[in-house]
Amino acid sequence: MSIGLFIAALPAFGQSALTVDWEWKVSHKCSAESPALTISGVPADTAQLKVRMTDIDKPAYDHGGGEVAHDGAATATLAEGALKNYKGPCPPNFYNFGHDYQFSVEAIAADGSTVLARGNRTQTFSARTAKKD
Repeated sequence: MSIGLFIAALPAFGQSALTVDWEWKVSHKCSAESPALTISGVPADTAQLKVRMTDIDKPAYDHGGGEVAHDGAATATLAEGALKNYKGPCPPNFYNFGHDYQFSVEAIAADGSTVLARGNRTQTFSARTAKKD
């Protein structure tokens, strides 16, 4: 089973891997304002970045995300609130263990369907891991 998961996480042939980074703040708890995201390794032909957030501990809950136009730079910085269909983390055990959340990003070509690169990262959101505002 772990072999299948490892293979599924690899980019498809011809695709590069994106890196995704962000910092959780306490103010992100139950907020519709997405955190600022830094996405590196973006291919030059990228027209759009498609972003989704998943609660690894409760994957059936739809946290949404959004699509953001891209200017062609190798690194994209998405400002706080850039994801318009986003529902922030709201773990019931925030003051104890929190939940693990994953941002997944796809770099999309100008044709609107070709995926040029993929990447994701998972971080825990809890009172212990979130930065105090």
